[in-house]
Amino acid sequence: MEMHTTIYMKSYCRFKTKIKTTIKNLILFVSAIALFYSSCKKDTNTLQVGFINPDSTFNSTFETVGLNSYTAPMDSLATHRQSLYILGAINDPIFGLSNAAILTSYTIPNNAASFSLGTNAIVDSVVLQLRIGNDSTFVGDPNAVHNISVYEMSEKLSYDSIYFSNRNYLKSAILAGNFNGKFSPSDSIANTYVNSTVKIPASLRIKLTDDFKLKLQNKNTFNSSDFYDLFKGFAIVDESNFAIGEGGFWYINLNSSYTNMVVYYRNDTTRLRTEFPILNGNARYNKYENSNTSLTNPLTTRFNVSQQKDTCYLQSMAGTKVRIFIADSILQRLAKTPQLAIQKAEIVVKALAGFDNNNFKIPNQLTLLSTDSLGRSQLTVDSYSESFQYIGGSVDRGEYRFNFARELNNILKNIRNGVGNTHYGLSIVVPNSTLGSIFQTTARRVVLDTKNLKLNLNYTVIK
Repeated sequence: MEMHTTIYMKSYCRFKTKIKTTIKNLILFVSAIALFYSSCKKDTNTLQVGFINPDSTFNSTFETVGLNSYTAPMDSLATHRQSLYILGAINDPIFGLSNAAILTSYTIPNNAASFSLGTNAIVDSVVLQLRIGNDSTFVGDPNAVHNISVYEMSEKLSYDSIYFSNRNYLKSAILAGNFNGKFSPSDSIANTYVNSTVKIPASLRIKLTDDFKLKLQNKNTFNSSDFYDLFKGFAIVDESNFAIGEGGFWYINLNSSYTNMVVYYRNDTTRLRTEFPILNGNARYNKYENSNTSLTNPLTTRFNVSQQKDTCYLQSMAGTKVRIFIADSILQRLAKTPQLAIQKAEIVVKALAGFDNNNFKIPNQLTLLSTDSLGRSQLTVDSYSESFQYIGGSVDRGEYRFNFARELNNILKNIRNGVGNTHYGLSIVVPNSTLGSIFQTTARRVVLDTKNLKLNLNYTVIK
């Protein structure tokens, strides 16, 4: 009897354990179903772009709406930490007169705490050497003869400061150097001093004056503690007077090891050369000036915010931008459906034929920006989370495409939440390397065909 009771109890325990396991699994299964169901019922206002393929036809609506656009003056740009710097002047037949100057400091040889030319040193010559990008980095006439002047700065530039393209600068009225001639971007230079020959890649070499040479010679010993009190830097300015259609811009690589001030000198023992480099830690910026007036076609007459423009003019170097607006009636209509989620919001714009040639190539890349309530340009919401390929802007056979689905979803969400129409417009700009983009600075410009500018929409109503 005792054995039967033991067997019965063991069987009962196994059965009870099995029941508990079954109930536990059932509870987990029901919980999983409930969690899945609740996730399907989530707030569609927060539906993420990409939940449905932007090109999918499943429960999707495709719509094309018209956009309003016009040309407007561009905001100033921060130009203090660029990959390349623009130098030159041009009298553009479409955009008018433009000028780009470079303001930069330099430092003691080898970035040392001190440096001496030596006993009884005599400075033979001083050359400001600026590395040119390459033979394709120009805009305008590559054979234009430029009049480039160098002045000493009369103010200190600070590396920690932000310098904008419209900032005026203080310089000496006395010329420190001058170059009058053509840029030679594809020719390397064999520079010989005494018995030493140094081959230098394509560079603009500007001989500095005897007065500046004597200033270095008299100083002789340079200390980091007071160097910038006496040598504040250079203002490099194109003072050419070009007729319509003449002039051009070149790109200067200030980060190159070949960009420096070269001093050729001799002392009691030998003839020497040394370099005062322009380093990444040296303050520098680009100063842009754009008149936006041409005798044959004044651009200023196109700055009209009240009318749609069939042709828009996009200029780099803080020149002009293209403003784009979605009609308020369209935004209100889309916002009325709370479960509507934008999957694709694509602007397609084409470069006007006849304005892309060897001297004036159109930009490889344009950037779409949003605008805040104060009219300041800012990155779109998409720029913070989406890939470069998704955002778009690269030229393809004269056409540019931009996607801003997240930005549009955000605008519609604000309208639904009672914030009101927070659409302060979009802007297409030529990107700058300090505009929060990965692109190099460019001096290119483009004329856009905006007569039938459209916004391609693909949206889904989640039920």
